Amino acid sequence: RSTLFPYTTLFRSLRAEGLAINVGGRRLLSDLSLTLAPTDHLVVVGPSGVGKSSLLRVLATLDPFAAGELRLNGRTPAEHGIPQWRRQVTYVASTPPPLPSTARDWLTAIAALSAQRSAPVGDAFALASDWGVAPELWDQPWSRLSGGERQRLALAVAVSRRPLVLLLDEPTANLDPVSVERVEATLSQRTCVWVTHDPRQADRVASRHLEL
Repeated sequence: RSTLFPYTTLFRSLRAEGLAINVGGRRLLSDLSLTLAPTDHLVVVGPSGVGKSSLLRVLATLDPFAAGELRLNGRTPAEHGIPQWRRQVTYVASTPPPLPSTARDWLTAIAALSAQRSAPVGDAFALASDWGVAPELWDQPWSRLSGGERQRLALAVAVSRRPLVLLLDEPTANLDPVSVERVEATLSQRTCVWVTHDPRQADRVASRHLEL
């Protein structure tokens, strides 16, 4: 699916100004600034260990930054409130974390969070089906799913919550070419910061590139 959801009109910009990021006591990135406009696809490229995943986690306020400022629609994370910021600026890890139950249970738990209750709820099940995920996999123990199945289900949950910005860390790394094409089509009108090591994918999906 590549439908432009009406809620994208709520998004004006995500801005980072002068970010500095420390990891393990060393300065990993410094004086980094970027701006995302609606439906931008900023693809972040660079060698392993340069700070691509760290940048995504900082943008999601999952990790602290040493200096600089973040603003979504002109407001800082503190002004939004961290739970609301993370709902609107959502990080999707390259390897979804292990879950104790099923993907359906996970989706239900996320939808029940106070920061998520007012969020428009998309159809995670339809998204996953579009990407070739069999419906019964929602009720399979997470540990029994393949890497590609976990990746598609995790992404379907994130997209269905309709954040304003998706922070995608190698979101299709474990997928076959047909599934990759379907996922890219779904995300084509979303606002994304997208990490990939595939130069062909970077050329396909990027509106702009950031090389670290």
